[in-house]
Amino acid sequence: MQLLLMRHGEAGYDAPSDELRHLSEQGRQRVQQMLNQHESLLDGVSRIVHSPYLRTLQTAQLVQQVHSLECETLALLTPESSPQQLLDWLSQQTDEKLMLVTHQPLIGQLVSLLCEGHVLHPEPMLPGALAVIELEFPAAGLGQLQQLVR
Repeated sequence: MQLLLMRHGEAGYDAPSDELRHLSEQGRQRVQQMLNQHESLLDGVSRIVHSPYLRTLQTAQLVQQVHSLECETLALLTPESSPQQLLDWLSQQTDEKLMLVTHQPLIGQLVSLLCEGHVLHPEPMLPGALAVIELEFPAAGLGQLQQLVR
């Protein structure tokens, strides 16, 4: 399995709750630019799974503009979710290439768990960053970080 882990683009703070924060114009532009520059990374992705927060939906929709892909919402992708529970979910997926759009601190912890086997040194994923991880099987410590696009 190849896993693309993307942190949502930069978001504004003018929303009534964290869940409703939307991408800023700069965040939208930076994500579009990154996706256009690295469009080939999306080849073969079967679907995009994102958190229920507005900014991850908007980021996933920007990916859809580059590659027409199915989008799904998954509650396990919220900021404070357990990386181990997400890893358990990943182990049940059959996709050859899957994209997840999520938040810090979860995304940094997941990169660390997959590639190092623990969450002691989470990857400092900036807004709009993308990590490409190769996995024989989704389990702690078995991932190889192929590319990190910031």
